[in-house]
Amino acid sequence: MEKVIWGSILTVFLIILILLPIHWIYMRQLRRKDDQIYLLKESLTDLKAKLRDTERRRAFRINLLDQVCIFEFIDFGDKLLEPLMQRKGEGKIKNIGRTGIKLSCEFDLPVRKQVFLQLYFVLDDEEFTFKGKIIRKEELMNEIIYGIDFIEADPKEEQRLLQVIQRMEIERRKKTE
Repeated sequence: MEKVIWGSILTVFLIILILLPIHWIYMRQLRRKDDQIYLLKESLTDLKAKLRDTERRRAFRINLLDQVCIFEFIDFGDKLLEPLMQRKGEGKIKNIGRTGIKLSCEFDLPVRKQVFLQLYFVLDDEEFTFKGKIIRKEELMNEIIYGIDFIEADPKEEQRLLQVIQRMEIERRKKTE
């Protein structure tokens, strides 16, 4: 009877001794796979960001002859700018695409601080409202021009804007022919 107990204990011990390295190898492989998945997800995120940037640069834009745009400051990355919160201003649209706008105005804003705007404008008798983030600033002799990316834009609104822009460009080309 004692031999059976010792034999059972020895068998269990050997099984544990065999299963422990197998488990350790399996867990190591799982960690490697998790690391690979993480790197692939990170790479995919980077590729998506690059694709968005490329699409933004390729987006069709139309030059406008100082079309009016009303804007309202809605958020800032700098507390010193918060007194401007909810303040409205008027600018002139230099050009516009479905992903952003080039706008001139009298405000001299720091571009390195995040500045978010609500933009209101009318193109070809259609009203548009977009949230935007200032990403670029050009200081010319008598005006300041900002590059503004649309953020949190509804894809349907972007598409509607693109259709209006394309329609305006077609009409413009017809007039010049």
